Amino acid sequence: MQTLIRNHVHGGTYFFTVVTYNRQAFFADDSCAEILLKAIKRVQKRKPFELLAYCILPDHWHILLTLPIDDDQYSQKIREIKRLVTSEFRKLFENPDLIVWQNRFWEHTIRDENDLTNCFNYIMYNPVHHGIVSLPEEWKWSNYCDYYPLDSADKSKIDPQKFKKDKKIFGE
Repeated sequence: MQTLIRNHVHGGTYFFTVVTYNRQAFFADDSCAEILLKAIKRVQKRKPFELLAYCILPDHWHILLTLPIDDDQYSQKIREIKRLVTSEFRKLFENPDLIVWQNRFWEHTIRDENDLTNCFNYIMYNPVHHGIVSLPEEWKWSNYCDYYPLDSADKSKIDPQKFKKDKKIFGE
């Protein structure tokens, strides 16, 4: 098995993709998506980070986060989120051996403001990209509306063509 070399930057900003085992659509169920969102927020309280963007899709999720200036331990945070969700799912599905996640996760270190904008927009556009909704604001399981409230005339103009050339950085 290939050894991954991860980039650790104190106070860094990172984009993550985390995928379910065999692409099982656990998060198509609202109660499962809620378990994941609560786990993210629970870990955020215990091991602080700034949650810039998130999107939960049926079989994977994305987050964009910034670590505190003295912290480069994002793997611990992702591992803890996965552990909490696995524990809750095993109870929910009454299956103590349930495998929820692929072994690894995709990490991309944000390099600059343009990279940050591109990853942010990718996360917000992801439900449209996967054909789940027509507009990002229609998707319940992202924080798009935290940035662009439903009654706001100032909607983000996301150009999905930008994602095609940078496809490798998103980990899907």
